[in-house]
Amino acid sequence: MPKVFLVNPSNVTPGYSFITPRWLFVLAGATPVELAGDPILTDESLQRFDPNQVSPGDVVGIGISSGNCLPGYRVLTQAKERGAKVVVGGIHATIFPEEPLRMGADSVVTGNGDLIWRKVVEDALAGRLQQRYDGGRVPGESMAKARWDLLDPAKYMMASIQTVAGCPENCSFCSVWVTDGRKPRQRLAEKVIEEANELYRMGFRYIVFADDNFNPATLARIAREPSLQVRQSLEAIRDERLRFFEQYHRSVPDNLYAFTQMTAEIVDDEEYLRGMRDHMRIRTALVGVESFDEQGLEAANKQWNPCGQEMVRTIQTIQERGILVLASYICGLESDSVNSLRVMRRHALESGAVLAQFTVYYPLPGTKDYHEMVRDRAQIGQPGYVPKHKTRITQDQFWLHPGQRADVVALAGLSKAELLREHAACWKAYYSLPAILGRMRKGVGKSWPAAGKLAYLFVSLAFCRVYAEHGVSADSVQRGKMNMATKLLIQTGVGVYSFFFRRKAFRFRVT
Repeated sequence: MPKVFLVNPSNVTPGYSFITPRWLFVLAGATPVELAGDPILTDESLQRFDPNQVSPGDVVGIGISSGNCLPGYRVLTQAKERGAKVVVGGIHATIFPEEPLRMGADSVVTGNGDLIWRKVVEDALAGRLQQRYDGGRVPGESMAKARWDLLDPAKYMMASIQTVAGCPENCSFCSVWVTDGRKPRQRLAEKVIEEANELYRMGFRYIVFADDNFNPATLARIAREPSLQVRQSLEAIRDERLRFFEQYHRSVPDNLYAFTQMTAEIVDDEEYLRGMRDHMRIRTALVGVESFDEQGLEAANKQWNPCGQEMVRTIQTIQERGILVLASYICGLESDSVNSLRVMRRHALESGAVLAQFTVYYPLPGTKDYHEMVRDRAQIGQPGYVPKHKTRITQDQFWLHPGQRADVVALAGLSKAELLREHAACWKAYYSLPAILGRMRKGVGKSWPAAGKLAYLFVSLAFCRVYAEHGVSADSVQRGKMNMATKLLIQTGVGVYSFFFRRKAFRFRVT
């Protein structure tokens, strides 16, 4: 019987992964086992893909983003050399469907794979594989269940569940609304609950709601929507999500906690925030701050975000109401200067967010910024053409040329050296021992027991070591190698964290 392989490629293989790559287990659930048996899954964050397992006639599916497309193409070449039919999908393949074909792929899947993957496998095994398949945007009620029975829970700290797809915003640096649409698609409550209970039985006590925007329809978001039709749609989505929160609360054990992503507008919707905290039991959330000044928010097309001291108070309010904040900042927006980055660093420290990440600006393919900068690059010098951006992309197809993110653009207000210096200073200041101890002594940390404070210390140090370059977007896009000191730090932090929470979920090994 031919085999089906699914591979999540990675730039490095540290031997651990904090969050399960959900797509891997969703496509496993969509694989026709009667034709090929259980698929063989490889997450290269844990171990490298072994091409020696592949035989002629097997099917190898690879999911890529722009950050991990190079190792994806390595896997493609290895699988082709073994005689496999290779199919490439994911965000990068959706944006550039011709590129994987040029690299040797037999087929490309654009959009979501939940429904189309079964047909792809059937066609490949029957010898009628097409070059292109369009999975489209799968409706919420049709989103597939993950095959968690193929997961080794000892290898991951947190498993991931999706509750809603799409995002109604149009931030200039983000590709989600471009590739996944601006109309939120709510997944069926029964399917979310089924997966949550299954993961609980497997020993997980902390999960990730892998939604790009967990609160797509808060009162503040609805109020600023100019279209009556869209406003009514968002009101219906808000009502539906509040009902879902209550159903989840009744059906899932009350000691299963969660992490997610949300916008700062949650602070103005007390009912929604209370539902997230009390019903969904969300205890930590990534909040996209991006910048503390008006010019930075305008550059990010996120003028609706709180600004300056208002954002400082917003972060503090969210934490006071029971959800710890991982604040996310961007260094190198078009309006940034050395002074603005130093002001951001000061405000970030003042906010007291339990964790923070500082990413270097990067015009991701598929984003509004990328599209406009590519057009600027092509038209610059043409009579009468006025560039949209002062920031310039320095090379074509930069994702195929590994290097620092700061190498990709030329900034108007910052030199590369200044950007890298201030970016490093942000991480150093936020995760200095005095800053970590300060957050323990005041704010949310002052009420923690000694074991909790010790856990926080190790988690903070480990977080800085692992994510200081790129943030928590994906373990598979890491580029730096993991040394033994970092592995030991992670191991110790997870061990203390596990002891503090007494959760079996944290049976986590770094190899």
